[in-house]
Amino acid sequence: MDKIKRIILMSVPMSICNFRCSYCYLTHRKEYYQNKQPQYRYSPEHVAKALSKERLGGIAYINICADGETLLTRDIDKYTYALLKEGHYIEFVTNLTITPVLKRMLSWDKELLKHLSFKCSFHYLQLKQKNLLNIFAENVHRIWDAGSSANIEITPSDDLIPYIDEVKAFSMKQFGALPHLTIARNDKTKNIEFLTNLSIEDYHKIWSQFDSSFWYFKKSIFGCQRKEFCYAGDWALQVDLSNGNAGECYRKRHPFNIFKNIDKPISFKAIGRCLEPHCYNGHALLSLGCIPHLTDVRYGDIRNRVRADGGEWLQPEVKSFFNSTLVESNEEYSESKKKIILAEDCLYDAVVGSAKRIYHLVKK
Repeated sequence: MDKIKRIILMSVPMSICNFRCSYCYLTHRKEYYQNKQPQYRYSPEHVAKALSKERLGGIAYINICADGETLLTRDIDKYTYALLKEGHYIEFVTNLTITPVLKRMLSWDKELLKHLSFKCSFHYLQLKQKNLLNIFAENVHRIWDAGSSANIEITPSDDLIPYIDEVKAFSMKQFGALPHLTIARNDKTKNIEFLTNLSIEDYHKIWSQFDSSFWYFKKSIFGCQRKEFCYAGDWALQVDLSNGNAGECYRKRHPFNIFKNIDKPISFKAIGRCLEPHCYNGHALLSLGCIPHLTDVRYGDIRNRVRADGGEWLQPEVKSFFNSTLVESNEEYSESKKKIILAEDCLYDAVVGSAKRIYHLVKK
């Protein structure tokens, strides 16, 4: 069975969306509805070569997610196809309402579709308001029937609480199981907190009825600053699909471009000390092992559900791959190498911090 070698968080700078969810901070930007598509500097073929198995050292888990609805991104199916042909496993984030593009993707070779998983964002209130609930459900079944994987994830927002019984009944009928829960987060706060007016006790009491292992794990790591040595930057990268700008994670110490000079090897270097207040996307980064030996929770297990008919949301190939961890395919650093990297981090952060303070003083 295939094992994961690296994580690629593929961001797509396209914020066009056909929904406007109350809990989505992106939709509240003034530039959100300017209908601007990304301007790609590189072709799908070039991107696939830049992220080849040879260059990455093995098979990658690639998460493709736009700022808006990913299926509305121009040529996104072509880039996805090229990366699948390279042998990688793709998790594609979508609200699953753009059926023509989805159908094109599901017409691909069955062997490719086995490596393709859709993270189906179940925006119940928007789907209901726009009369798209049945379209969403039909597309979930299209994915399963085509031989790909689909997992359903809902955001536990305060405004959804009166509709919980409806959500549960619809989900059991259409998906054979309850949706997994993510966490609505407030990115406007310094420490990226829960987006809810409820107490944490009431929040847990209300939403625990979904018995989502995905949500339990996210909740267990939410707000916990990671102080262990993190291999993001070596075992994982965040990449802008439009131009190849890359770095260790969502915040970067040493940005570079991964699509230029693709005949040269990539200089992988672990970030060491995390720059975020907590690993809010640790459901993938931590369960796949960016911090090795931190948890026994596996990504495939918390994405999957067993349906009432005995089937599963994830196909066997995807489930097995998602349940592998980075440490199985990568060598951990020696303690001396970790200490050197951490010392370099401290020096770099001190210099950058001083430069920023001087800049603000001069600007005043």
